[in-house]
Amino acid sequence: MIAVGLALLSALSFATSTVVQHRAVTSVEAPPGRRRALRLVLGVLRHPSWLAGQAAAGIGVVLHAYALRNGPVILVQPVLSSGLVFSLALGALVDRGHPDRRLPEKPEWLAAGVVVVGLTVFLLSARPSAGRATGRPLVLLAVTVGALLLSAAAWGWSRRPRAPHRALVLGVAAGTGFGVTGLLLKDVVAHPLTTWWHSPSLAALIVVGAVAFPTAQLAYRAGTLIESLPSMTVLEPVVAVVLATVAYGETLAGGWAARAGQLAGLVLLTVGVVRLARLQTGPAPAHL
Repeated sequence: MIAVGLALLSALSFATSTVVQHRAVTSVEAPPGRRRALRLVLGVLRHPSWLAGQAAAGIGVVLHAYALRNGPVILVQPVLSSGLVFSLALGALVDRGHPDRRLPEKPEWLAAGVVVVGLTVFLLSARPSAGRATGRPLVLLAVTVGALLLSAAAWGWSRRPRAPHRALVLGVAAGTGFGVTGLLLKDVVAHPLTTWWHSPSLAALIVVGAVAFPTAQLAYRAGTLIESLPSMTVLEPVVAVVLATVAYGETLAGGWAARAGQLAGLVLLTVGVVRLARLQTGPAPAHL
């Protein structure tokens, strides 16, 4: 299916962007001094690899939009979870020539294999219906407001110094926000390009994305990535799949065999993503 191929290419583009930008940031150096942070930022902004990573991210967004234009949300969003697997493989390829960098170990490859198996099982048993081309306006408005309120609540929770699980709460809010952006993006690209600037969904997409991104950054800084990244990675497709049934009327194939395959695929996908995210992040915390 065209949508699956485009979603895989989008996931590969995002993974390339992540790996390239991370390596660029860690390779930039600056002499110590009061303006060292500024020099580091300027060095990163001028680094060809970092700029290439930004270009790859832009390509990923375009491919994601085309995937949603050609297929249902409940098919496209889970495929984007394969980005973790692509990141693992690309990171290993890039780091092979650097003895000082840690290469993926067997448990990480096994977790990546579980992600691939789960995604394959889900896609083979899903056979989703296309549903509506555009989303129901009231549903899209409701999920937009809900995502923003959840982020506001998470931000308020994180400001309490003694609040437990701040990274987890912020990660849940960010993952929910990213899932909602997928719903909104599908509605935007379903309309002619000349009408986009008059689309309420585009305004909602910009607002939710502008809130979800800094929420994710706060989640990274509020605690260990082990606590925030798995929740973000899993919730993005789960939220999109659940809400797409209401917003677009999309449904998965019926029958006990198909339902069993879909459930097994999602469980394997979730377990693999969480395990891979935990193995890749490490335990080092960072505080607000």
